[in-house]
Order: sequence, then structure tokens, then C-alpha cells
Amino acid sequence: MRRFDSSGFPRCGKISVPVTRKPQIMSDSGLAERPFQPAPEIQAWLNEVNRLGNDLDTMTRETVAAVRSVRELRALLFLWQIPVESVLDFLVPDAEYPVSVRIYAPQNRQLARDEKLPVVVFYHGGGWTLGNPNLYDPVTRALARQIPALVLSVDYRLAPENPFPAAVRDADTVLRWVFRHAEDFGGDATRVVVAGDSAGGTLATVAARHARAEYGSLVVLQVLFYPSVNISCLDYDSYRQFGKDHLLTQNAVERFREFYLPNSSDWTHPDASPLLTEDLSGMPPTLLIGAGCDPLRDEGQAYAQKLREHGNKVIYRLEPQLPHAFLNLYNLEPACSPYAEGVLGYAAGIVREVLRY
Repeated sequence: MRRFDSSGFPRCGKISVPVTRKPQIMSDSGLAERPFQPAPEIQAWLNEVNRLGNDLDTMTRETVAAVRSVRELRALLFLWQIPVESVLDFLVPDAEYPVSVRIYAPQNRQLARDEKLPVVVFYHGGGWTLGNPNLYDPVTRALARQIPALVLSVDYRLAPENPFPAAVRDADTVLRWVFRHAEDFGGDATRVVVAGDSAGGTLATVAARHARAEYGSLVVLQVLFYPSVNISCLDYDSYRQFGKDHLLTQNAVERFREFYLPNSSDWTHPDASPLLTEDLSGMPPTLLIGAGCDPLRDEGQAYAQKLREHGNKVIYRLEPQLPHAFLNLYNLEPACSPYAEGVLGYAAGIVREVLRY
């Protein structure tokens, strides 16, 4: 018999992940002890980042290219190989701008129906300025393997070269194409999930909302890791608590906003700040995972609450000991990776249960 939580979601059973440390996973039905503090291993890593100099905190238009290069080099130093059946890069056609996409096919096909696998469209984070499928390769491999599903990692256009709404248009282009052509690559158009972290979480939920307006309720689930949902406002307690020395600083958020949204009139646009959307009814069921030591924590929690108030099913999970961008540590930082691995395992379990229906 399947178990359900109060939101109506299937409650996954025990998730088996090969970690030596498991994160503290809290639902919003309980209160984590405050003030939040990073796990000791992660605090040690943050101390080293701050000692060497946090390039996000000092980033300028002139240094964006260098920051991107440093991250590309780090991505080559992964800890272990995560096997999948195949990886394929291709272009999603579009009259304005074809979008580069990487698709991961799992070895396990237990969720196949009529030989078609469910599809997860993943939008990476990085303040709409940094990131690409290479940097998120461990995360998307893990999702493809653990769900298991076809995972499309979207290489959308980045700011400051391509400011708002370029990334939103690319996000829509790929999701629209998946609905129309999923069968061409072995996917099931009736089981499409959108997912993303940080800025990618913004793109995921905006694309889902646009799909709701265009097609109806085709997205079966949105998975949002510490999303940016109100770039118009930095006046939250979580900014005052963690806006310095915790990787994503308030300075960094302001720079990302400057790059992506050079016109301040766009800051309150619902496609830039989804929390300000007037009508959120009819959105897909949502799994939103927040980080306790994150300046974006409070706006993410507010978004989960607003989704609920508009009649949507929501699971909100808080990781009290983790900072923003903890997925970026997965398979790269030995002391921190197990925490991210546990969260990925939990999220994959929820997605798997939803896709079994």
C-alpha cells in the first residue's frame, strides 16, 4: 500500500544511498532548531573558500569569463564515475535561437511504459550567468540513474551577454519541444518533470507556468532546489543571516541581478520573480527543497506557501545545515558531497513515486 503525506504526495520509503553521512531532512510540519548553522564539514569548506577569496563575491563583468573557466576546470576533478546508458548532445531547433541540450539515458528501464521512459527537463543554476551541462554532469547523471528517467540538461543562453528574457525563452523552447517530440527520443510526453536549482529553479517553474497556460497541466511535477523566486527584494531575514561568508553573498546576488536584469523595471516581472505571479492556481505538484544557510531560504519558503494557498500540492523540505548551491558540491568536494548525495537520493525517490502512477 502506498503511503501519502498531508499534501497528497506519495511518501517514498527508505532511500538507499551510498553515503557515510546523511543530511538532516525536515518537513515544514516541524521546526528545525535555530539559528541554522552549516554542517561542520561544510563550514570548514566555506572557511577555506573565504580564506582564498570568494570569486562570486567580487565578480564583475570583466571577470565573468574567468569565473566560468575556473568552474570548468573544477568540473574535471570529479570523485567517481556515475554510469548511464548513453549521453547525447544535440540542438533543439528554434527559429530565433536553437538551444543546446544534453540527454542522459539510464541503464535501468523499470519505469518504461510501451518502451517509453519518463522525461526530466533540468535547468542548471548559476545566477543566469554561470553554469552549463558540463558543470552539472554529476547531478544529471545521478538523477537519470536513480529515478530512472531520461534527463535533458538545458544549455540556455547566459547573461550578461544574453539578458532577460533570453534564458526564459530557451527554457520554454525546450519544454515545448519535449511535449511535441518526446517519442522521437524514447520519452513519454505524458510523464514530463521540470527541475532546476537556484536560477534554474526559476526557469523550471516559469516554464511550467507557461506550459500550464499554453497546454494545460502537462508537467506532472516540478522539483525546485533552493530556487530564486523574488529577485526584486533582498529584504529577508535569511539575507541578513547568511548574506555574507556563505558562498552566495548579497553582493553576488546583486551582481547576478545586474547582469541578467539590467532594466530594473523587469525585477518584478513574474518571469523573473515567480513569487510575484498573481495567479498560481493549476501549477503542477511541487517538491521544493530549501537550504537553511541560504540567503534565498525565506523567499523559497514563501513560494511554497503561496503555491499551497493557490490550491497546489506541495512538499517543502528544509536542509538546516546546508548552504545555497550545495548541489554544486556533489561528486566534487569529498567532505560535502555526501550531504548533496542524500538530498538527490531523496528527490529522486519522490520523483520515482510520482512517475509510477
